[in-house]
Amino acid sequence: MNGGEEPVNSLFVRRLAPRMELKDCIKDIWVFESSGSLSEEELQIIAPNGSAKLMLYYEGHFTGRVGDQAFWIPENRLSVLGVSDCPTIAEFDRDKAFGCICFELHPAFAHRLLTVPQHELRNSLVLFGELINPSVSGIMEEKLYAASDPVQKALILQDYLIGMLARTENDAKFAYCVSAIWNSRGRISIAELSQDLGQSDRWLRQKFSERLGIGPKTFASIVRFQTCFKALLRDKKSFLESGQFYDFYYDQAHFIKEFKRFMGHSPARYAALQNEVGEIIYSGDF
Repeated sequence: MNGGEEPVNSLFVRRLAPRMELKDCIKDIWVFESSGSLSEEELQIIAPNGSAKLMLYYEGHFTGRVGDQAFWIPENRLSVLGVSDCPTIAEFDRDKAFGCICFELHPAFAHRLLTVPQHELRNSLVLFGELINPSVSGIMEEKLYAASDPVQKALILQDYLIGMLARTENDAKFAYCVSAIWNSRGRISIAELSQDLGQSDRWLRQKFSERLGIGPKTFASIVRFQTCFKALLRDKKSFLESGQFYDFYYDQAHFIKEFKRFMGHSPARYAALQNEVGEIIYSGDF
């Protein structure tokens, strides 16, 4: 398993390569650590990106909000953050060290690894033991606690996910829909997708609700926003002043509306704020 370290002040991200059996199912694995002493100006906004997340805080605990709901996850407990259509606000202690492993599940495969209807997890953070047999979760958490380092912990989690994958079946039509939206960077219309599949819009909405937790139109909006957001992060001032958002949106009003929906701030306001926590995590390719 290989990883690269990207230091930004007191924040560190190491990305780990998933095992071969999971390369299509895991979009990203990252180990996120902080030595503490985060700036009081730090926003800690994590933008939605269409992926459910399996998380373990092995040092420190997680307190945060998704929409209007507040959540608290204790140290060394596995949790799942369902797919969201609004920003997640992390609220961990700025003065204390923390460490987290996060598995970003590919949107086409989350339903196979988290065997519950995904709409039940939308905009929610739940303990993993609430989704599977608590004794199984407890045994796995004991193994994770005993593991010597984050890389070993990630391997233990992957062993479990490989077993889950072997007990579930692929949904080829749904995987095609996700790929079509992804490859178009969110620009394919739902009508076009329905026509390609020979299925109704209603079928698409039901399938996405069960398999991903959000509708195909919302997923397409998130994919397009993420593509735009990553372009903005390369040079915020230039992106806004040169009107590069027209590469992604028909007009400025639509761009501002979508940005506020997914980040909680207007683009101009956000560009003037500090959000290293959210930006270091999603600085890679979508």
